[in-house]
Amino acid sequence: MKRALPVLLIFLSGCLVQSFHPFYTDKSKVALPQLNGQWDLVTAWGEDASTNVLPWQISDNEIVAYDPNSQPSKVQAVFFKLGKTLFCDTTAGNIGDTKVPWYWAWHVFPGHTVTKVETNANSLIFTPLDLDWLTNRVATGKVSLPHLDEEKSLLFTAKPADWEKFLTKYANNMDAFPTNHIYVLKRHLTAPTK
Repeated sequence: MKRALPVLLIFLSGCLVQSFHPFYTDKSKVALPQLNGQWDLVTAWGEDASTNVLPWQISDNEIVAYDPNSQPSKVQAVFFKLGKTLFCDTTAGNIGDTKVPWYWAWHVFPGHTVTKVETNANSLIFTPLDLDWLTNRVATGKVSLPHLDEEKSLLFTAKPADWEKFLTKYANNMDAFPTNHIYVLKRHLTAPTK
């Protein structure tokens, strides 16, 4: 994958696990106002990110990500916690004033994707659930989750409660959440004014 691709394009490309239903139930949702603000992209899809990428904007329910050409990608974000593990469910956000052909827009499926999240005051790491690992587990019968078997990818139809059981079981599995596709962000620091 090209480094620093907009998040939306990665979601549409079939590189991530996509679900028709959310990965969370309402009871597991958490508010994280401490994440609101600007974040600098350090690593994108496991590769060093360009230094000319505008800071990402995180608010209560939205992430606006930028690519090296300053193109924004908006995703709706819901943070949720299972046990001690934090996750983020994202879907394609409102395209707003972005000009896209209406016919193309009709074909964009707003599927849910999930990442495991690690954070402290100044860093934020998103680790996506690995599609190849999950596809393999489903094919060998080691994981049973309802899905549609498309030509090149699986579209999962599991209900939120089923996803929560699955994520609780595999949250610490390094094969399920490998670090080779992580996104690392550092809190954007502005220079002090004199």
